[in-house]
Amino acid sequence: MAFDYDKNKSSHGNDSFWTSYSDLFLGLSAIFLLLYVTASLRTGTDALKGQVENQKLTMKVEELENQLKMYESVKTNYMQKEAPKDEVQEYQELMDKLTLLEEEAKDEKTRLAQASLENERKAKALNKYQQMVRNVLNANKVAKSRIISRGEVIDEQIEEIGQQKQEIAGLEQDVAMKKRKLEDNERKIMASETALKKNMQDLQKAYKANKLTKKAYDLRMKKLKDENAEQVSALQAANQRFEGQIMAGNQKINELGRELASTQTTLDETKTSLDSTRSNLAETQGQLQASQAMARDLKGALDQSAKDAAGLRGQIGALQAGYAAEKARDKAAFDGEMKKLKLGAAERAAREGQFRAAAAQKEKDLHGRLAGLQGRLRDTEGALAKAKEEMDARREVAREIQRGFAKVGVKADVDVQTGEVILDFGDAYFESDSANIKPEMRKVLEKAMPVYSQSLFGNPKVAKKISAVEIVGFASPTYQGRFIDPNSSKPEDKTALKYNMDLSYRRANAIFGHLIDEKNPDRHQKELLSLMKVSGRSFLEVMNVKNRNVATAAEFCKQNDCKKAQRVIVRFSMDGK
Repeated sequence: MAFDYDKNKSSHGNDSFWTSYSDLFLGLSAIFLLLYVTASLRTGTDALKGQVENQKLTMKVEELENQLKMYESVKTNYMQKEAPKDEVQEYQELMDKLTLLEEEAKDEKTRLAQASLENERKAKALNKYQQMVRNVLNANKVAKSRIISRGEVIDEQIEEIGQQKQEIAGLEQDVAMKKRKLEDNERKIMASETALKKNMQDLQKAYKANKLTKKAYDLRMKKLKDENAEQVSALQAANQRFEGQIMAGNQKINELGRELASTQTTLDETKTSLDSTRSNLAETQGQLQASQAMARDLKGALDQSAKDAAGLRGQIGALQAGYAAEKARDKAAFDGEMKKLKLGAAERAAREGQFRAAAAQKEKDLHGRLAGLQGRLRDTEGALAKAKEEMDARREVAREIQRGFAKVGVKADVDVQTGEVILDFGDAYFESDSANIKPEMRKVLEKAMPVYSQSLFGNPKVAKKISAVEIVGFASPTYQGRFIDPNSSKPEDKTALKYNMDLSYRRANAIFGHLIDEKNPDRHQKELLSLMKVSGRSFLEVMNVKNRNVATAAEFCKQNDCKKAQRVIVRFSMDGK
């Protein structure tokens, strides 16, 4: 009987499929279990081995500690009982040095740790600083790029203006040339007509004198008229062409002029603030230069007085030293001479009396010269002290005026060296060609002048030194709508100077009149008015003119602040009492 494989396969196919998978899973589980057990055994063996080694090391450490204790005990016993004193001392010194080195090592470690922390902080601070520097550099670069771009725009505008001006100038030259040709043609036409009239008159005279026949007269007359008409027509045609070209050129000039005006307006707007700043700077520099000049004069007087005093002291010292040296020389010479001469008591006494009398006379002369020099020295030192006192008094009055103006809200430029006050009326200065005080100006004066008089006369020590109070008026360098150069010597400019001098005086006098008519005078007004004087300076000191190449007053005032040129200055003088 043979085995039927297909029959068995068909009858056991499904059961044997799942049975084979179960056998596979069982085999895999057995393998994993075996691996786990092996790993656990190895781990346990390693742990046990480590524990055994740890116990061995512990025992070894204990053994070493016991040995160290034994060695320490032996060392202690030896050092206490058997070692000589010098060895004990040397050992103690070595141990102290080791301890010191250990402490130094600890200190060095601590110091290095602190230095490390400090370096770390410095590094962080340096990083922050570097970042700040980078930010500043970047900001500067951005600002420079903006400035450069604005400068390039301005340069382009200036270049464009220059090109437009050149083009306009070329067109104007062309138009002028065409106009000249047009005028030449007009003159030629007039000359032709004049010649025609003359020729016609000559023909008429010849005809009347029977020198020509009627036919010849008519032919020649027609020929003259035709020639003249042809010439005039040609000239008129040329004139029409020129007129057309002139009109086209004028239109082009007008267009370029409008473009130029637009470009110039843009450029002027960019420069206006700069011009205003420059104008204010020029005025401030002018005031500063005047103040510095006065301060230099006072300082020069002080320096000269100090120099004179030092020179006089030197002369006095030189006289005293010279007299002492001469006295010593004379005494030595007299003693030497007396030793050489064998004189009796009476003659010796007489000689000594003569010597003392001569010495007394020399000393008297010296005292006279010293008295003269000391008198000059006292005078110089007195002048020096008065000059210093005046400078100090001026500074104190100026500071008092500044403090007082600040309290009442008055704006003014006060020179701390001289005490000179330039009142700031804001936008309410004198009108052009006018000395009338505006209401806003009156308000400023009503607040400022009581403070000013209190600063001068409130302190009796300062009040007795005040010799004068001056109101100085000014005017802008303009006259009848044109700019006047302050350095000009032309007759018409001298007339302008006289007019503005009178105007500046009337402005100062208007301030004085307002103070006199004050309804509520302050308690020092009488003292102030009794010392007050009025003057005008026209436009001679008012400003540093930035540009003299201007023609009109409007153009000048556009570049310079003419309002502030119509200012008023109040200053005081001291007589050095």
